[in-house]
Amino acid sequence: MKIRLKGNSIRYRLDKTDLELLENTGKVESITHIGTGTLHFCLRGKEITDPIIKLEHDGVHLLVPQPRLTAWYAPDQVGFEFTLPNDDGSKLHVLVEKDFKCLTERDEDDSQAFDNPLAGQNC
Repeated sequence: MKIRLKGNSIRYRLDKTDLELLENTGKVESITHIGTGTLHFCLRGKEITDPIIKLEHDGVHLLVPQPRLTAWYAPDQVGFEFTLPNDDGSKLHVLVEKDFKCLTERDEDDSQAFDNPLAGQNC
């Protein structure tokens, strides 16, 4: 799972392995070790009506309504997004999407990424 933070937005990008794990276990997570601590991101499907995000001592926990995840598993669905209110009156934008293979060569393993729909097209 790749996480991108920018301002008041979080973008979760899941590859085939992440999506399979989420579909089979209801949860996918990523842990980054920083010095003696860790930073933990978790995405979990739950039987709830609205998404919930929680910041806990070492991580961010995103709970997504299970029907929304189930619809997203379809091959033609790229992603979904929503905006959540913060206690200070600001808003947090969340985007969850499938991770596509890069169109240009990079020094990065994207063997588990989804085929890019733009591959083979003149962009």
